[in-house]
Amino acid sequence: MKKIWITSALVVVLATVALVFWNTKQSLQIIDSAQLSQWMTDEKDMVIVDLREPELFEEGRVPYAINISFAEINEKYRSIPTDKKVVFVCHTGRMGVESGNLLLENGYKDVANLDGGMAKWTGQVES
Repeated sequence: MKKIWITSALVVVLATVALVFWNTKQSLQIIDSAQLSQWMTDEKDMVIVDLREPELFEEGRVPYAINISFAEINEKYRSIPTDKKVVFVCHTGRMGVESGNLLLENGYKDVANLDGGMAKWTGQVES
């Protein structure tokens, strides 16, 4: 009887720990152009990372963005500060999702992706 009680208690503790871990896991924020424009006005500690190829980045980008191409993100993501909000921008948003999840899996807490990427960006373009 005592073994059953101890086993049951252990199962409850492990389930509670798993539930807490599951609920505290960060998730990627998907934002639109209006939200990014607002953050650019309000947020001071934000890094916008353009994942497109350098040639496309030079042709036109979201203001204040830095360029780390998708091909390089696995090697260079550690250069992105962990204590700032990070927003990914790419062609249509798909590479940003993958890159955002990479950062979240590596301890970053505040990560977002521009839904639709540059194809749907309605704000100012810098070149």
